[in-house]
Amino acid sequence: MRVMDYYQPAIVAEAAGYLSQAPHTTKILAGGTDLIIQLREGAIKPDYILDLGYIPELRGITEDDDRLVIGSMTTFTQIEQNPLIRKYLPVLAQAASSVGSPQIRNTGTLGGNLVNAAPAADTVIALLALDAQAVLTSSRGDREVAVVDLLAGINKTHVASDEIVSYMVLPIPTPSTYSTFVKLGRRKALAIARLNLGLVVSLEDNGEIGKVVLALGAVGTTAYRVRQVEEFLTGKQPQPEVFAAAGEIISQVVAEKLGARPTANYKRAIAKAALNRALAQIGTESGRW
Repeated sequence: MRVMDYYQPAIVAEAAGYLSQAPHTTKILAGGTDLIIQLREGAIKPDYILDLGYIPELRGITEDDDRLVIGSMTTFTQIEQNPLIRKYLPVLAQAASSVGSPQIRNTGTLGGNLVNAAPAADTVIALLALDAQAVLTSSRGDREVAVVDLLAGINKTHVASDEIVSYMVLPIPTPSTYSTFVKLGRRKALAIARLNLGLVVSLEDNGEIGKVVLALGAVGTTAYRVRQVEEFLTGKQPQPEVFAAAGEIISQVVAEKLGARPTANYKRAIAKAALNRALAQIGTESGRW
């Protein structure tokens, strides 16, 4: 492993300035649960390492009017245990609690999970379901981009080489909004998801389903929104036949994504099961069906 320099900035502006000097040969250390392995295996050979772990402003969770702002270096454990996240964004707390082992949750970060862009990344599913925005910082300034627009492929994003993911911004849902996270793996603990799903549903006073956001992972080259199911469920009464039809739609979406892959039939079935489970959990939580 050959690294010419290792840098620990104290503020975001300092980190952005350092990164701008050699963006294509610098790797950002943001938790390191994936990067350290890649370095040891020789999968990547950067000239420089930029460690964000000593920038206090990139850690923590704050309430700002009608949204929550989460620093990109906030760990999964901090997210899981934070009272604001548990109160407003339970789907994100559930997703964070499902990541790896306690050691990984204590070290891994929300920003690192996003930039690594694994198709099965648990917290990325929750960020998609919550309409999250990412604030990207460079020496040119800040820009805010929807997380759904950042995912470009397996371990690929549209974050520029001279940009740092500094914060996540998430709208606080209305009191009539409910959310849940479902992860299906080969075993209950320490499993990479065979499929994961985040669902956020708002309910209207007349009993109808309002806005629906559904995110799916480990089914394709990126995590993604299942807009066909979102549009179908919006405005419907929560009835068993409606949910059954939604299950058929998600099954068809998965089939189209995976084509002739050997796992296609299996994932079609578990996608439907995961959606049914998520809808049942929201029904129980809301007491509406």
